[in-house]
Amino acid sequence: MKRWLSVVTLLLMLSGCGTKLVYDNLDWFAIRFIEQFVELETQQQDLVSDAIDHATPWHRRSEIPIYISHLDELLVLDPKQVTPQSFRYQQEKLREHSLRLARHFMPSIVALVSQMNDEQVESLMDEIRIRHTQFKNKYQDSSEVELRQRYRQKIEESLTEWLGELTPEQALELELWSQQWLVTTPLWIEYQTQVRVELMKLFAKRADSLALQHSIEALLYQPEQFYGPELALRIDYNTELVRKYLVNIINNMTPEQTQRFRSELQDWRDIASELVNEFG
Repeated sequence: MKRWLSVVTLLLMLSGCGTKLVYDNLDWFAIRFIEQFVELETQQQDLVSDAIDHATPWHRRSEIPIYISHLDELLVLDPKQVTPQSFRYQQEKLREHSLRLARHFMPSIVALVSQMNDEQVESLMDEIRIRHTQFKNKYQDSSEVELRQRYRQKIEESLTEWLGELTPEQALELELWSQQWLVTTPLWIEYQTQVRVELMKLFAKRADSLALQHSIEALLYQPEQFYGPELALRIDYNTELVRKYLVNIINNMTPEQTQRFRSELQDWRDIASELVNEFG
């Protein structure tokens, strides 16, 4: 369910591959994504199409202006004035964008799941199990050193995409960050097993719309309740680590990095404005 919501969020937010093309074909993108996991029947495809069609005008009128306002706020931020508290505030604002979409689509998500037959549920669970197994096979034999290297590389790639090449001081902050990061991969494997258990409970309730909605909301809005104690502790620790070192890196951005960051944000703002103006 979370993966389906993610693709709807991605497609409904901002896209650089032609705004009108995406908006005209959102239902096609969403259906194709869902059918990577389970084949939909005609009436289920119609349900997805109708949900997207009804959501698009709302999103265009109500949500995209919120994104533009948030981008405007980020565009004028002084990197040297960012604090862990202000960084957390921005994280919460970003999360709220996704939560509003989740709330808007919840009735359609519940309706779609309630229409799934036993064969579809089995097919979906098989696909999820395969993907979880692939994740396990990919990482279970990796040492902590290897996992830290992957983590560091992933963060560095993301930072350089937005800022360009890191300075030696920023690279040192990243190295300290990765060395203090607590490895969570084995615990995520355990969590994936628990998610499959919760999904089976969820599907068992699909004839009861209210109970089904509560179960879906729990998985989407409060996944932390299904974390094991050690995973929860490590996530909390790593989250604070992210704020500490990322804020340090932001505080030490060069003028060139600041210009690049703002240019990236401006590109997204231009796309958002195009969506509003094109369909306004």
